[in-house]
Amino acid sequence: MKRKVMALSMAAVMAASLAGCGGGSSSNTTTAAPANDTTTAAQTTAAAQTETTAAQAASGEQVNLKICWWGNQIRNDVTKQAADLYMSLNPNVKIDIEFTDWSGYWDKLSAMAAGGNLPDIIQMDYSYLNQYQKSNQLADLTPYLEDGTIDHSKIPDSIIESGSVDGKCYALSLGSNAPVMIYDKAITDEAGVTIPEQPTIEELYDIGNTIYEKTGVKTYYDGGMNMMAIIARGNGSHIFDDIENNVVDNLTKHFTYVDQFNKAEAAISPDLLAEKNPDVVETKPIVDSTTWNDFSFSNQFVSVVKAAGRDLAMCMYPQAAEATSQPMYLKPSQFFSIAETSQNKDEAAKFLNWFTNDVDCNKILMGERGVPINTDVAEAIMGDLDEDSKLVFEYVTSVGEIATPIDAPDPAGKGEIEALGKTKVEDLRYGDGTAEDIAASFLAESNKILTEAAQ
Repeated sequence: MKRKVMALSMAAVMAASLAGCGGGSSSNTTTAAPANDTTTAAQTTAAAQTETTAAQAASGEQVNLKICWWGNQIRNDVTKQAADLYMSLNPNVKIDIEFTDWSGYWDKLSAMAAGGNLPDIIQMDYSYLNQYQKSNQLADLTPYLEDGTIDHSKIPDSIIESGSVDGKCYALSLGSNAPVMIYDKAITDEAGVTIPEQPTIEELYDIGNTIYEKTGVKTYYDGGMNMMAIIARGNGSHIFDDIENNVVDNLTKHFTYVDQFNKAEAAISPDLLAEKNPDVVETKPIVDSTTWNDFSFSNQFVSVVKAAGRDLAMCMYPQAAEATSQPMYLKPSQFFSIAETSQNKDEAAKFLNWFTNDVDCNKILMGERGVPINTDVAEAIMGDLDEDSKLVFEYVTSVGEIATPIDAPDPAGKGEIEALGKTKVEDLRYGDGTAEDIAASFLAESNKILTEAAQ
């Protein structure tokens, strides 16, 4: 199957809209209002739900919304502030908010879905959109876009399409971002090296050795699905096409690079990497200068800088030296979706409209989830951004100028494959197999996961 899509032609969109403007943590729950149990709505018809919500709004009766997302403490703080503002503007609405880190979020959401108690508003990721839509867990937002409840007059069509499946919109993007390598410029300057705007992986290896020789600071190499995808895209492919078609070449290349960095004296050790946990902002090894670099997405840059407490810089993800296609892309940082089981779809849609289009709301959020999708909002907050946030906006613009189309949303089974990849990388780093053996076993097991998930 050919999975490249043109849905995110955000490259031109962001370059045009922003150039003229001058250009996570442990599980927790924060209650902004008393929780409301909405788990009994599975059999309620959409018409009845709409009628009930409209009547509540008209009468001033309390409407309870529950919102769930993944993120770090900074995201939690600004989202809670935004929710507090919304409630002050809408006294009949009470919002209960809950968050967790990325690693535990999808297991938690899956359990909620299985129990029929999904929150009203769900933070959704591009790679999980198809899975939740096909299992009928997400409400169709198209009627709200068509009747103006969710105003999309200042939102590019391509962004609406990025949250659409089979012509219907099930998720509203909360911002645009791009893969990024974050680095400590003070350390690279001390070592006398300059980081290219888009280094090759081979250059990264050599730079890492030089930095270690000059400063003693280690290098981190991304062994996860993001780097797998970059390597496949650089060869004109898609990681899940390779898995489905039993093509091992790009996987072998990926695990060979992981092995090469792992064996280098300049690289962070597997034990220390496991202790630091680069999946959580506050414990990333760059935060305490255990490493001079990190891999993430651009919307996390400000959070990493704040966790580190010092200035950092960024460049594009490194690509293989022999890459034949530009692997960089723009991605919806995350979405908000409305659960099909929600009893308060109308009010949830109103909140999505406000969260996306209100300038005061976005002056609180300050692009924490990515560059705002409403072009007027993006322009309005530019003047209030701090220097780190401006760097993010400028970075997204620069990636937009060279980005190729994002791959289609990942298939069902992606989460299990991602977890398998982490296990295989750990096996490789601890010497439990060669790169070729690990690539072959990962391919076989991943192919089986895809096949079973599709049944």
